[in-house]
Amino acid sequence: MARLTKRERRKKANRKTLVAVLCMMRVVNTVVQLYLLITDLIAERHRQRLRQKPHLRPNPNYYQHQIDALNRLVRQSDTTCHNQLRVNRHTFMTLCHLLTQNGLESSRNVTIVEKVAIFLWIIAHHTKNRRTILQFWRSGETISRHFNSILIAVLRLHNVLWYHPQPIPANEPDARWKWFEVHKWHMVSYSNAPIDYKN
Repeated sequence: MARLTKRERRKKANRKTLVAVLCMMRVVNTVVQLYLLITDLIAERHRQRLRQKPHLRPNPNYYQHQIDALNRLVRQSDTTCHNQLRVNRHTFMTLCHLLTQNGLESSRNVTIVEKVAIFLWIIAHHTKNRRTILQFWRSGETISRHFNSILIAVLRLHNVLWYHPQPIPANEPDARWKWFEVHKWHMVSYSNAPIDYKN
């Protein structure tokens, strides 16, 4: 085989370079076409989802619904407040005042009145977190956090809220108390009596 001249060798090298460049351009072209095809498929799928589900806009009156729900419970009437929270409005506001004096404060988004209403609603109706979410228009995390904060604050008020009964003295001037008089010897004799006598 004859040896190639310098010019033929240059042409052969140029041909190889041209073939390599054409192959690279074909690969880049294929990658770009695949990218465009995938983005088109994703866009079409997104358009189909939008057609299937109507897009719901956020409620512009969301905060107004929260205020209305609280006003319905607390400020509408004593009967409504008692039926829903098991306390009348005066007792409810007294509890809010006691908790405020004890150091509880309103948060940025939830007032003390709403915190106490959430707490009493859950206690009164023995409801779960999910039902309370719908009643107060709050998230489950918010309901849980404020319920626990009020529970801890109420437990701290046990000295104020817990009633300590006073014993009745033996020489009580009120005549009604003599009917509830119990002597130790009566209890001892009753416990030692025969079984048929006890009945």
